[in-house]
Amino acid sequence: MAEEISNIQNEIMLVGSFYKNPDFFIEYGQYIKSKYDFSDEATKFFYENAEVIFQKRTQTFNQTTISTYMTEDKDRLKLYKKYGGWKLLESWISLSIIEDFRNYFDILKKYSLLREYHRNGFNVQKIIDHPKFQLFNAVDIYRLIRSKADRIHTVILTNNESEILNEKICSLIDNCLEKPDIGLSLPFPIMNELFRGIRTGTMMANGALSNSGKSRYLFKIVAYIALVLKQKVCVLLNEMSIEDMRLALLVTAINNPEFQKLHGFNINKNEREIAIGLYKDDNGNFIYRKTDEEGNYIETTEEYKSRLIEQSKEYRDIFQIACWIERETSGLIYAKDVSESYDDKSLEYEIRKNNLVNNVKYFFYDTLKNDIDSVGDWSALKKTVTKLSQLTTQLDIFVFGSLQLTDDVNHIDPLMMSSSNIAECKAIKHVLDSLTMFKHLRKDEYNKYYYVSVSDWGEPEERYLDMSKKYVVFVVDKNRTGRKTSILMELDLDKNIWIELGEIFRKEK
Repeated sequence: MAEEISNIQNEIMLVGSFYKNPDFFIEYGQYIKSKYDFSDEATKFFYENAEVIFQKRTQTFNQTTISTYMTEDKDRLKLYKKYGGWKLLESWISLSIIEDFRNYFDILKKYSLLREYHRNGFNVQKIIDHPKFQLFNAVDIYRLIRSKADRIHTVILTNNESEILNEKICSLIDNCLEKPDIGLSLPFPIMNELFRGIRTGTMMANGALSNSGKSRYLFKIVAYIALVLKQKVCVLLNEMSIEDMRLALLVTAINNPEFQKLHGFNINKNEREIAIGLYKDDNGNFIYRKTDEEGNYIETTEEYKSRLIEQSKEYRDIFQIACWIERETSGLIYAKDVSESYDDKSLEYEIRKNNLVNNVKYFFYDTLKNDIDSVGDWSALKKTVTKLSQLTTQLDIFVFGSLQLTDDVNHIDPLMMSSSNIAECKAIKHVLDSLTMFKHLRKDEYNKYYYVSVSDWGEPEERYLDMSKKYVVFVVDKNRTGRKTSILMELDLDKNIWIELGEIFRKEK
């Protein structure tokens, strides 16, 4: 009877929809288990191979890409031909209606659940004979046999099972020996120790006032993960443009010591000078493009570039660094401008797509804020952060988001910052695994603080702030892995240099 509990026509329509619109894999692929969900060997074969092509090869489905993949393996090609090849697939694609995909999916799940109940000894014939059977979905069927079906339902629909908490405690100890719960290193030693690195399955956020350097701080971490640790990163942007991101990445790699050790050029350069195309000659003077008396260029771009190559070692070095970044980050940094659509569904789609297709584990979102349709609704922002946090555990990924702080931060002691200063929604702190926020110190505040760093001898050492430098104070407001503290960083926003100095304290009066 198991063979009779099927709807092969529906399976054909669903598989045809996947070949017509492969992006369905992003939202629905995670829920389909071919072992259970397909009763027909042909539909199962074409679905499983479509999944492999989408994840490992290409997201463009046509006769050439499909046939090329099928011919790469003798046994696979044999089955491909046996089941009808491209001609059959083409007919399935033409029959499918992508607007009806959700209905195809629901019917697929209904029949796979019935088959599994039947395999486990349940009499499902009465359900099939029910006059309203065609209106039932998988959940309705589950409810009919709920008293004895919890385990089957779990396997088919959610793939999650309850576990006994007090089991496997001893093995946990040895598992931590084999694989310590430590993530990728942050480029900041104290934060790295506090948060145990950048760990998948967690969400971190950082807040600051507008125009304080939130995005630049984010790109320091992005550059470190990609250029130093060689891990894939995806950046979702709703404020900065892709070109601004490239510029921030270049300036970060030029000026910070972590990257200078790798590319071999010990130079410094302001972002503004690169943005407007200004470079110095070997005497330290800027080389300007030639103009007439009215300011019109009389030198072509190529002529100006040739003169820079000849007269400016600075230009030659920075060009070499840019080429180094291109080589070193090839296939490692993905970016998407989501400024036109950053509702929860769009964000989830982009994250799932980059995780599934590009195998990205580390995501950065600049800036966390309400969808355009819910501006001013604090609960909407919490909903967004909750959704992103859920994705970290579902996909085993890391998500970092930057946050806007309220203007009243201008009037409080930096060490007193907390989640109550988050613009729109302070309640998002409860969803996050870790939360930091920073504020620039005014020079008239320098004498109020001192910081403790580790000396060359490995001993803590109290130090005072230098009036010739600029600083920001980072407050760790939430940390699920350990203690909270405040950290002092030396900062040069023009060069995007962030150097962690130590833990900061207020002097006693």
